[in-house]
This record gives sequence, C-alpha cells and structure tokens, in this order.
Amino acid sequence: MTDQADIAGKLDLPPPSQVCIVVRDLQQAAAHYGNLLKIGPFVFPKIVYKNITYRGQPSDGYWEMAFARMGHLELELSCPVRTPSIYEDFLNEQGEGLHHLGFDIEDLDATIARAESLGIDVLMSGRTDQGGFAHLDTTKTGGTILELIQRPAPRV
Repeated sequence: MTDQADIAGKLDLPPPSQVCIVVRDLQQAAAHYGNLLKIGPFVFPKIVYKNITYRGQPSDGYWEMAFARMGHLELELSCPVRTPSIYEDFLNEQGEGLHHLGFDIEDLDATIARAESLGIDVLMSGRTDQGGFAHLDTTKTGGTILELIQRPAPRV
C-alpha cells in the first residue's frame, strides 16, 4: 500500500456526509440514540444490494441499517445479520463503535479506480439500481474505513 497522506485530496472527495456506527441490536441502538441523545427520527430502509463483494470475493452477507439526520451528517447504524461482512468482522474484533466515514460521490467506478491506483484495497462493495458503495481499506490512516457512496440523495 502506498502512502495515504491526503487521501481525500488524492481521491477528490467532498466533505464527509455520513458517519456509521456498528451495533449488535439495531432497534435498541436507534432507541438509545433517539431517547437519550435526541438524534432522529430514524428510518429503516430495506436496501437490496447486488454484486456484493467481501475482500475481493462474491458474498451473500447481509446487514440491516437505520439512518437519522445529525446536523450536516447522516448517522448510519449498521447491524450485521448474515456473514461475511466487514461489520461482523468489526464487532468480533472491536465491539460496537465508529466504523466508517461516508462520502457521497458522483462516479463510484472512477473513484474506486483512483483508490486502487494508490494501492488502496476495497474491503466490501455492492451495487443498487441507482449506484452503490465501496468501503476502502484506509484503517492505517486514522484507523477508520472510508466509504464511497453513489446514490441519488441521502436517505434522511
């Protein structure tokens, strides 16, 4: 892997639009953030991904998500349901907590190609009819994964 200094500049990323916390119980976590921290309301969309990859291999991993607006950021809660997924890996290795920062981008394929040209691997990716996502292995820089998100609009 090459030097990841100024990764946002090298990938031409906009400011972050999302922060994700991995949780063990989606409903309980949404209630916690809503009741105790006054974040919400949460929406619980059923997003169908196609062509999911996990560490470069096809995957049928599945996770559920909840989203709420948190100022300028979208808060995502992700809960693994079926392995393999990087969310399950995270829970097993670190427990619940901050998982990734998300960036809404225009061209997922072009940004993935730029990341790969810098030696940055894609940990997990998937597609929808309207775009998709890719989690980049950027944990050596700041300890946090970066997610590239291509979609028509934020969920909340």
